[in-house]
Amino acid sequence: MDTATVVWIIVGVVVVLAIIGVIVYVAGRERREKKRRDDQQRAQELRRDAEARALDARENEAEATRAQADAQQAQVDADRLRQEADQRQSQAQELRASSAEQSRQADVLDPTVDTRRGRHGGGTAAPRSAASSGGAHAADARTTDQDPRRGNDDRA
Repeated sequence: MDTATVVWIIVGVVVVLAIIGVIVYVAGRERREKKRRDDQQRAQELRRDAEARALDARENEAEATRAQADAQQAQVDADRLRQEADQRQSQAQELRASSAEQSRQADVLDPTVDTRRGRHGGGTAAPRSAASSGGAHAADARTTDQDPRRGNDDRA
């Protein structure tokens, strides 16, 4: 083999290696470019997901704030109702006391009710009887189940 042939073989090998190098370089470049595009697309998807989650988080925070406001309003309403119930209870007690006092005053004014025995209010005072003190016990037994405000018509 002469030197010219060896030179042409070396040149051919170098050309083939150069072509292979260019092919590998171009293929690697395309592969890197495809990876970059895929990574960019994946990053965009992640950003969209992050934005959607951030929106969901804000929505959940708004709902939590609304629920907290509703709970506070319910607490205010409950406090108001409790206060109203206490006020009405107080009014009822005042009315009950006033009614009992008025009934006691009526018993004092009524000549048929014996208020000396310490039985005041509620219509439980014993009516006065013309009978002696022994007969008063019998009158008490007859009239304890009767309401003196109803009059004398119902007595037996």
